Amino acid sequence: MRSLPHVLIALAKTLDRRWQAYLNSGNFDHFIEFTLSLNGLTERLDQHNLPGLAAACQELENRALTLFGERDAHPVGETLAAQISQQLDTLLTVLYRHETPAIASKRHDESGDQDAWACQRGILIVSRNGHPWTAALREQLDFFGFTVADCRWRDEPPDGEAPLAVIFVPDREDSVWSQQAIADIQRLRNRYIGSYFYCLSVPSSLETVIGLQRAGANVCVPAGVRISDILSRILDLIEAREQEICRVLIVEDSPTAVAHIRKALALHNIDSRAINDPRELLDAASDYRPHAILMDMYMPFCTGVEVTRALRQIPEFKSTPVIYLSGETDIALQVEALRLGGDQFLTKPTNPIILASVVKTKVERHRDMLRSGRHDSLTGLLNHSASKEQLEQLLRRALPAGHLTVAMIDIDRFKSINDSYGHPVGDQVIRSLAWLLRGRLRASDLIGRYGGEEFIVVLPGVEPSRAMALIDRIREDFARLPQAHARGALRATFSCGVAGLPDYLSGDTLIEAADKALLAAKRSGRNCLVSARELARQDTPS
Repeated sequence: MRSLPHVLIALAKTLDRRWQAYLNSGNFDHFIEFTLSLNGLTERLDQHNLPGLAAACQELENRALTLFGERDAHPVGETLAAQISQQLDTLLTVLYRHETPAIASKRHDESGDQDAWACQRGILIVSRNGHPWTAALREQLDFFGFTVADCRWRDEPPDGEAPLAVIFVPDREDSVWSQQAIADIQRLRNRYIGSYFYCLSVPSSLETVIGLQRAGANVCVPAGVRISDILSRILDLIEAREQEICRVLIVEDSPTAVAHIRKALALHNIDSRAINDPRELLDAASDYRPHAILMDMYMPFCTGVEVTRALRQIPEFKSTPVIYLSGETDIALQVEALRLGGDQFLTKPTNPIILASVVKTKVERHRDMLRSGRHDSLTGLLNHSASKEQLEQLLRRALPAGHLTVAMIDIDRFKSINDSYGHPVGDQVIRSLAWLLRGRLRASDLIGRYGGEEFIVVLPGVEPSRAMALIDRIREDFARLPQAHARGALRATFSCGVAGLPDYLSGDTLIEAADKALLAAKRSGRNCLVSARELARQDTPS
């Protein structure tokens, strides 16, 4: 049985205690703490690549938020409390089922350090017997490192652990989703609360989409979407999420307000720092590097709007989210404050859940904007500059005595593929290699599109010899992967050069050595790997 990280089990137990405290007291403050815990657990489940469990937690959180109300609305009625208790018990049962015993050690994958739960790659396909999509999906998913099982509609799925995802395939592409199909989805949702559910070939009908969502579907894939696009969505489930703790700078002259704000943020695992004099803002922002700023509108020296306008003159803070906090209720003044550089206006006293949600939403959108400038649009991998930057970070962690390997990969005879089959087919070959690397490597590994048909892979904690063996298996599988086109299918290959610590000690020298080894692989006939270490030995006079 796979084990969840201890932090998630601890959060689940805290959530359980807070709900029991509310049931015993009916106190509104206990309900606030319970709802805040739900919000925090949802976020952590999402960060740990457990979208099915995150969705179940989010559903419970949304239900709790509808009951938030005012203090005199609590305690909630017995019926509502019983419904929440039942929903919470279902969620906690799944979480506790995967609790790691204190004496147990983590299981490791073949590369040595990936948490076993994060390695969950099981996929269940539900379809009619002999459906052609099932065979095609199974072939593709097998290639990309997933373990696939299938069952027929109305049948019980095979025994075993809950899958990462369940894919529901309708009988025909133009099928109307029947009530029986919806009932089957709901039955499996009750069994697999933590899995992610995909319904394929869903018609553009709002009624159908809502019905499937109510039954438990997470994603309704429109009719006409290719299998390759479905694969890309599933691969997104195993991608590493940014784990950096959110930092918020509070500019507020009231110690009481600061205490309340910091408490609300801390319950959501948001770090914060406070200053009471806006004249300290620029120095504090340069030192703390906040992801967002909470700005009091009226302070003794100046207004929040004046401070924000000054902040926007500094390029590195031009797009940092600024959220105003004020007792101001004049809509015209609020609009003017936003026009002059702010991103959100919250009226004091601020609901702690709303405050934390606004902060997280603004920060995530800001990060998405920054992320779009760091990722390649065709593959979703890190681009050239972001790859080099990430390599330097991984290198700093590995030095002086750790292991790290850099591999430079180039698709063989790619120009002839474009010339013979067209650029759309060439793009598909590039995407296929990107997906294969994402599916076979760890979430902690760096995979980047270095340029054109060239990729960079960085494997922290892995010696070059082990990296060579791993990438060579990927090379063999890529050579067997059929690349579909209008006239049939083609097969492509790649060449690779590998370099690592301690032979080369900087990012530039690692890339240069791996690139030189890649050129040697090309000259050796392509579709092979060359080690920079071995190449250096050959070049050294005996």
